[in-house]
Amino acid sequence: MLACYSDAENVTNESFIQVFHRLDKKSLLNCTLACHRFADLISNDSFWIEHARMHNKQKVLPPLPWRRAVAQKKFDVNESEEVDVSNFKFNMKKMVLGGRGYSPIIPSFHSHFETARENTIRGVIRSDDFSIRASADGIRMELNGGEGCQPHPEVSQCFAYSFSTSAISIFIDLVDSGIDEWILDYVRPKIRITQKINHRHDCSARIAFAAQLNYNETQWIHEFGMRQTAGNTDNKRYKSIVKEWEQWTEDKWEDVSLEFTDYPSGMRHLTVLNEGKDGMFWKGFYGPKVANIQVEVILPDIPIVRAAAADQEKCQEDEEPSEADEPRPGFRMPLHPRRRYMWAVPPAVAREADDNE
Repeated sequence: MLACYSDAENVTNESFIQVFHRLDKKSLLNCTLACHRFADLISNDSFWIEHARMHNKQKVLPPLPWRRAVAQKKFDVNESEEVDVSNFKFNMKKMVLGGRGYSPIIPSFHSHFETARENTIRGVIRSDDFSIRASADGIRMELNGGEGCQPHPEVSQCFAYSFSTSAISIFIDLVDSGIDEWILDYVRPKIRITQKINHRHDCSARIAFAAQLNYNETQWIHEFGMRQTAGNTDNKRYKSIVKEWEQWTEDKWEDVSLEFTDYPSGMRHLTVLNEGKDGMFWKGFYGPKVANIQVEVILPDIPIVRAAAADQEKCQEDEEPSEADEPRPGFRMPLHPRRRYMWAVPPAVAREADDNE
């Protein structure tokens, strides 16, 4: 690793920057700890913009009009003069090093299928980024458009369900992906989830595709969607599509998408769910097929700042359980050392407990 010796004073900043651009991620982070001079050079936004260009990562950066607006602290539209934009700043370092930012986010659970026997997962597997609940024969990764389906030039691999309801859940930390909190609170850009779906023509099938914006990372989609209450009817934080195919219908790959636009401030996490099964209870993988799942955060063409929006759909599940909470009927499942708990409560018991409160 480079060090700031006295001779380094004779080396220009531009020379050091050219060296930094050629370092790997770990070495680059170590350089920020070497001395104040190195830290100042590497922390500059212009360094990360050039670093993204040299490593072909320009797509992770926000569009140029947005970078200018933030640098000048002047937005084309400010719907609320009460919003203080002086502290608004993009975290270019997180975007470039993380490789996500404003480029499409591709969930990374494929490798678990590649290493599984016969590319099939049975039972339950869980990580910080996804959860797979595969019952019956499980969920299998298939190549070249999937068995029993027409091939598609954009589908190199897909995930086929079997005869009992199984689910793939994906958890995305939007802030950790490089989307700044002020963007989520005062801009609230469009969040789009897209994928391709299909089925075997010789068997009926059903798939439910849903997504939910959350405050904290312990939340799941409960009972396939947020609980409906008097104040939770607009579904600004929850979207879903249910698709069913009859037997002998055309096996054609379809594009489906869910979009969030008018959601409240405070959203930090996104859960995406695909739940499916075949309709004839056949042994094997005759259920629906899913491919090319991706998430995009799309900033408006014109830099705009909006007032914070209150959440009219907030419910009890939004409050992260604390150790002092009185246990409710059911089970507590520890998720992660730095997390609290996820409540796994039978729906009928949960409703009865709420009614008694």
